[in-house]
Formats: sequence, structure tokens, C-alpha cells
Amino acid sequence: MYKNIILEKSTLLVVFITLVLSVFLLTVKSNRHKKMSNRLMGFFLITFSIHISVFLYSRYLEMPLIFEQFRDQLILLLAPLCYLYFVSVLRFNFKFEKKHLIHLTPFILVSIIFMPRFFMVSELERIVFYQSFHAQLESKTYAAISIFSGAFYVVSMILLDYKNRTLRSDYSHKTHLNYKWLKDFIPLVILFFVFSFLRTIAVYVSNIDFVLTARTTHTVLLLAFVTWLTLRSLYTPEIFKSKGIKNQLVSVPRDKIFNLKNLPVTSDVKKINLDITRLNSYIIKEKPFLSPDLTIKELARNLNINTQDLSLLINRHIGKHFFDFINEYRIEMAIKILQNPERKSTHVLEIQYEVGFNSKSAFHRAFKKHTGKTPKQFRIENKI
Repeated sequence: MYKNIILEKSTLLVVFITLVLSVFLLTVKSNRHKKMSNRLMGFFLITFSIHISVFLYSRYLEMPLIFEQFRDQLILLLAPLCYLYFVSVLRFNFKFEKKHLIHLTPFILVSIIFMPRFFMVSELERIVFYQSFHAQLESKTYAAISIFSGAFYVVSMILLDYKNRTLRSDYSHKTHLNYKWLKDFIPLVILFFVFSFLRTIAVYVSNIDFVLTARTTHTVLLLAFVTWLTLRSLYTPEIFKSKGIKNQLVSVPRDKIFNLKNLPVTSDVKKINLDITRLNSYIIKEKPFLSPDLTIKELARNLNINTQDLSLLINRHIGKHFFDFINEYRIEMAIKILQNPERKSTHVLEIQYEVGFNSKSAFHRAFKKHTGKTPKQFRIENKI
């Protein structure tokens, strides 16, 4: 009995906290980059609260079985939403596009699986189906898809985190807010999904008392998670909220500096302009980007600038990631080589290494991002 009370009260607190936090995230004023991240986190929290709300209302309300099934299936949206949030924090220019709808695949697939014997039958047949729900093939398939999907997204987030470790240490300094936040966020999210997997498995292999214990424990841990999330938003509001216009990322073309006609001429603006000019001049003259192992620390040392100051200069006042900034110089050099009639016999792979890339995929990705075409397409279209 006490387990049911703990489960119900914990669920009440979780739902209340998540809904309040989601309202904050969906309405707080922020720059475009943070707004997209906040929306994804807000939708994640709303979806999450609806999914677990059954432990709150089940003793008092009897909802239609179709609603209950769709509510339960919302768990299939949690991992994709969490993954997209993670990507949106890492990528400054992230936008939600039609291609991201592919993340609805697990939810749609499970809906199709339940269609013949649940969604397309009478309410009486649904009741009979639900009486032995966990013994049904559809239910077992649903559980397998849920576990596989969650595991896929967790692994994807871990790999993305690993891929960006160099970026965290070189581009944005170890204290950079976004990456520091994700460093704390990822382990908790992994635990969140691991306990979800274990709870799902328990439903199919354990007795009712153990399942109730698993659900209660899981819900209490969820309460701890959302409480931590709320406290972080209070102690470090910059995670979700812009500090102010002066601290927002500004997109400025690399070959230009601040427009002094529109800004007051202050010593700070002059210094920033001089630093940007000096940075561009050094890169154009010395071509440090030709080294595939170039890091922001090395570049800062050559310029006799503090690493963090250089990171802020590139990030805040030029509006680019360090590697995007460097890769643009590499791609511009690659374009010049591809446009040179005397180099038409040079293989694309040779050009890749010549301009400072040591990875074919990285070169093609950067080239397409900069030109909208692959190197081969660019060469063909320019008839080189």
C-alpha cells in the first residue's frame, strides 16, 4: 500500500515540476539558438509528464484504451527528443527540418503493429486484448522496439559526445557553458533510459510486487532528475536563457569587421576589430590551417593570445565554431585548386590532404556545407 502512495505522490511532484519547467522553457526569452533547444527540451518534458501521468490518475479516472495506448507509446518519442536537444545544443545553426521527422519512425511502426488487433477493433475486443496485454506478440514487439530505439539514441548521444570532446577542449575551452552543461546532463540521461529499460523488462519477467517496486523506484529517481534539472536552471539560467544581447553569438562574415557606423566607437570595439583583422591576416599569410592537427591552443600561442580570449573572439564576435572557421579557409583553398585548369588531373583525395583535411568524410561534409556541392560535383559543374 505504501508503495502505491509513494508512486502516486512522486508522480504528482514529477508532473507538476516538469510542466512548470516546460512552460518556462517554451516562453523564456532567448536567442534563436537557445530557443530551438528550449523548445525541444520543453516538448521532451511535456511528453515525459503525459507518459507517466497514468500513475497519478489511474486510481480515479478510467480513460479510453486508445488514449492509454497512445499515452504509453509516447515513451518512443522521449529518446529522439532528447537526442535532438543534444544536437541542437552542440550545433549553433541547428534547425528543425522535415528530415528530422524520421525520428517518428518507432512511434509510427508500433502504431501500425497495434492497428489490426487493437486500433481497428471494437472497444470490447480492446478490453479483451488488454486483459492479457503483456502476453500479446504486439506488446512484446513494442517492448523490443522501445528498448532498441532507446539504446540506439543513447549510443548516438555518447558517440556524438565523444566526437565533440576535441571541440570542447580546443574550441570553446573546458569551461564553456554549453559543453559543461552537456557533460553533466549526459550521464543522468543515460541513467534515465537505463532505468526505463530495466522497468520495461521487469514488467514482462517479474511478479506484480516487484514491478510496483521497480516503478516506484524509477519514479523517485525521475523526481530527483527533474528536481536537479530545475535547480540547474535556477543556479545557471544562462543554460536556457540568454544573458543579454552583448553575450549573444553574432554572425559576422570573416572578411568583415564590425560596422562602426552603427555602433558606438569604443576602445573595446576597436580592439575586437584589430584582433579580428590580425587573426585573418595571420591565417591568410601563414596558412596554419594546412596542418590537420591545428588546435586553437596552438593558434593562440602563435598569435600570442590567451586561448580563452581567442575562443571568445571566434565564437562570439565572428559567430563560428573554431573548426568551422578554420575549415572555411581550407575549403576556399580547395576551391581555388579545383578551379585551376592546371590542376584538373589532381585527384580530390590529394587536394583533401593538401588543404589540411585528414578525413575524407570531414572534407566532403565541410565542402558541401560551404558550397552546397561535393568536390566532384563542383569540379563537374565548373567543367574542370
